[in-house]
Amino acid sequence: MSQWLFIVLSGVLSFVSMPLIILFCKKFSLYDYQNARKIHSGNIPRLGGVGIFFSFMISASIFLTTDKITNIHRILPLIIAAAIIFVFAVLDDLLTLPAIIKLIVQLIAVSIVVFNGFRFRQIFGWVLPLPVSIILTFCWILGVINAYNLIDGLDGLCGSFSISAIITLGILYTLTGNEEATLCYILAASILGFLCFNWPPAKLFMGDAGSQFLGFMISVFPLFDSSNVFEYNKLLIMIVITAFPVFDTIAAIWRRIRDKRPIMSPDRSHLHHKLLNMGYSKYTALYLLCFLQFLLCGSVIISYFLGSGRGMALLLESTTFIVLFFSFVHYTNRAVIKKNQKEAADTLEALNTANLEEINGGTEETEKKE
Repeated sequence: MSQWLFIVLSGVLSFVSMPLIILFCKKFSLYDYQNARKIHSGNIPRLGGVGIFFSFMISASIFLTTDKITNIHRILPLIIAAAIIFVFAVLDDLLTLPAIIKLIVQLIAVSIVVFNGFRFRQIFGWVLPLPVSIILTFCWILGVINAYNLIDGLDGLCGSFSISAIITLGILYTLTGNEEATLCYILAASILGFLCFNWPPAKLFMGDAGSQFLGFMISVFPLFDSSNVFEYNKLLIMIVITAFPVFDTIAAIWRRIRDKRPIMSPDRSHLHHKLLNMGYSKYTALYLLCFLQFLLCGSVIISYFLGSGRGMALLLESTTFIVLFFSFVHYTNRAVIKKNQKEAADTLEALNTANLEEINGGTEETEKKE
């Protein structure tokens, strides 16, 4: 019961803080401006991540200092690293930091986590050598941080992906008897308070402060030691839970390398952009992706009850489904683009023909008068 009090506290603090953040952003004109990958219009405040961060940190800190079971010293490196990510992400929201500065800060934060024992230790029962474990965890955390940052392009999308992933981890930790489950639920409550203001039409965006902080927390929360079943499939479980942001980021990197553009350059070819181009509205695209995300999270929970081997098979099937879904959207979007280009070319040709006929008709009429 006392744990639920901290969860409720986090949600209330988050919900109450959001109107104050909106007023603050409006007073100092701290809006999310449009660029090549943004699809919103109007002036939308962009510091919702501040409310998510502080509501979680306040509630989690009180919980950790009053709970006699959870070891706060074990979790302290994670809290410090999360704070570093958050502070520089806020500065990026306000000042637009160079990409190299953001990468250096992320590397520092990841180093704090990894070299304090938070890392993947096995894959399908195979114990990873220390160098492989460190490199894999580094790439995992950096990738997920930036994946959730890139997917934050549609009202309610990043928050929905984040809260579903965090709640799924919380359920898994509850099933395995981990005290860290409460921290997951506290963070989920803080996201829920934000989503009340971010659900379309959004009154507030989380900004990089929110998306990078959530990406970091989602990437490091599964790195606590847990039961054998969870440990056996942990990496595959996290790939399924974070599939939409991670696969979308991989596709974006490949797309920019192929087109010989900078990897960090924005575009309008992310998954939600493609769905909008295919004719989905913002609402239907959001609901479709949320529904599929919930199905994936459900498959992860079911996989735990199936055990290591059969659970791995279900997780592989879920991963295959995501690959097929991305492929379907990619080729359907390509067909729509080609169709639109053909229609535009046909329209232009028809206009040119009409203009030419009008010119020729005018010339013949002039000749008759003469």
